Amino acid sequence: MDVRTFQSLQKLREKYGPGIFGKIAQKLLAVAFRDAGFHHVVERGVQGVDIDVADDGVKYALEVKTTQGQTIMVSEDNLKALKDRLADGYTPMVAALRMQMFEEWVFAIVPLDRLQLGSVSLSKLRAYRNKELEQAIRPAFDRVVDLHFASVLAKGERYLLELLAQKRVGDTHH
Repeated sequence: MDVRTFQSLQKLREKYGPGIFGKIAQKLLAVAFRDAGFHHVVERGVQGVDIDVADDGVKYALEVKTTQGQTIMVSEDNLKALKDRLADGYTPMVAALRMQMFEEWVFAIVPLDRLQLGSVSLSKLRAYRNKELEQAIRPAFDRVVDLHFASVLAKGERYLLELLAQKRVGDTHH
C-alpha cells in the first residue's frame, strides 16, 4: 500500500483500536473488491466467512485478518466457515494485512488440510499467495481508503455498513 494509505489506516487503528479496526479494514477490503470490478461482494460482520466475492466464474471466500506482527490467528470457526464455502463452490482464501509500512494484502489459497489452527506465520501464507488477485486489488484498496477515509474517521464502521448496503442493492450476480 502507498504511504498515504498506511498513514490513513494507522489513524483509524489509533482512533478505533485493533478490534474495531480489523472490522473496518475488512469492510474497506470488500469495497475495494467492488471497486476492482467484482460484481458479487458479500461482507459479513459476524458468522461465516468474512467476505464472498465472485465474478466471471471465479468465486472466493475470504477469511480476513489484520496484524501488527508476523502471525495471524486462525480459529476453529474460521476453518469451519471456509470449509462450508468450499462446499458451495467457493475457493477458500485467507486475506491478511500486516500493519507495517510497505506491506500489502496477502491473499493466500491455503489447502484447508494445511491451514493450522492457532498462530499462522505470514511467511507460510505467502507461499500460497494469489499474486494476480493481489495486484488487481492493491490499487483499488488505495483508492477506496483515500476516497472514504474522512467519512470512516468521522463515522467509523457504521459509514462502511451503509456504503456496503447501498452497493448490495445493485448486486444481482450470484
